[in-house]
Amino acid sequence: MENYYSDTINRRYEYKYLIGRGISRGVTTFLSQYLELDEYCLKEENHNYTVRSIYYDNPSFTCFHEKLDGQKYREKFRIRTYNGPGTAPIFLEDKKKNGSFYEKYRAELNDYTMRMIDDPHFDSNEEGSIPEKYKSLIERFLFHLRGKAYFPAVLVAYDREAYVEPEGNNIRVTLDKNLRAVLFPNLNQIYEEERLEYILYNWIILEVKFSQIVPRWLKRLVSLFNLNRQACSKYCTSLGHFLGEVPEVKGSVANV
Repeated sequence: MENYYSDTINRRYEYKYLIGRGISRGVTTFLSQYLELDEYCLKEENHNYTVRSIYYDNPSFTCFHEKLDGQKYREKFRIRTYNGPGTAPIFLEDKKKNGSFYEKYRAELNDYTMRMIDDPHFDSNEEGSIPEKYKSLIERFLFHLRGKAYFPAVLVAYDREAYVEPEGNNIRVTLDKNLRAVLFPNLNQIYEEERLEYILYNWIILEVKFSQIVPRWLKRLVSLFNLNRQACSKYCTSLGHFLGEVPEVKGSVANV
């Protein structure tokens, strides 16, 4: 997974493809010629780790509809962690997209900042503090919570197989499978599994992320497996599933 302790992920491009499980092993065999499993996958017996995110939106679902409408400039907030309780920090993330590229800002949350986010009546005089390096991001998120009525809209979980360059930090490829979700979670339910509903079934979301030039092997991969680049937001796919609004820009997702 991206470095636990990196506060900012520099500008990256992100290409997405929806692939069937039947070709996933072929895809990973191809990728292994150029990339290697990331360090977190190598620690897991099945070479996958679980990503858990609670996405926030306002009562009009503005973030959801901005994505469906294809708005070029977008921003979304989420609380994210990995695997099970106590195995990884919990982060606040602010992901800003401009067309195909994005920037991501991340703050590690402690008990004090978790309570600030979770309790609208939180007493700021309580003992504790916001680390200075995270203060701007956390206060920005609190403004959206208090001033724009943002709330936990959906909990999304999936199992990730991630590949990186053997040397360098330009290319990262992930295969996200077993997408599952539940509406309107509480923050303390981020490790919820029992109520999650599976959504994409036998489909896997392939994401190719790079910070400089397009990987030289990508054109060959696309041609070899007949891949079609498309929008495939896990947040919008999950929320749209429950709201009965499957995004038009994801026609192939709508038909799975």
